[in-house]
Amino acid sequence: MLFGMTGCAVPELQRHSVLQSMVGQSSVEVLRRFGVPTRNYQTQGHTFLSYIHTQENFSPGTWGGDWGGYGYGYGWGPGLGAWGGGMPPMYSTSTCQTTFELVNDRVTSWSLRGDGC
Repeated sequence: MLFGMTGCAVPELQRHSVLQSMVGQSSVEVLRRFGVPTRNYQTQGHTFLSYIHTQENFSPGTWGGDWGGYGYGYGWGPGLGAWGGGMPPMYSTSTCQTTFELVNDRVTSWSLRGDGC
């Protein structure tokens, strides 16, 4: 499941060649290519446009149980045994923030930050 951006733009954001091709482009071109940013910030003539892509992952886990072999014992006789224990379900979230830096309305650099990049 994706949050914060349209599904079609997210994979493109993480391609270095696509990001590098934006250097020298105007803010309008960034908006046309990637849509409205998740957040933006302006300071000392620099504008930062950030796109945040968050992905939730779910692993249903495993049962992990099994039946042991047929065995014989003293006192109680033969029998079957069970063993094992699976992995519990797990949820994880990964995030990637792509930021473009603009000076004089032109992209001068970009950066990726997060465990989902």
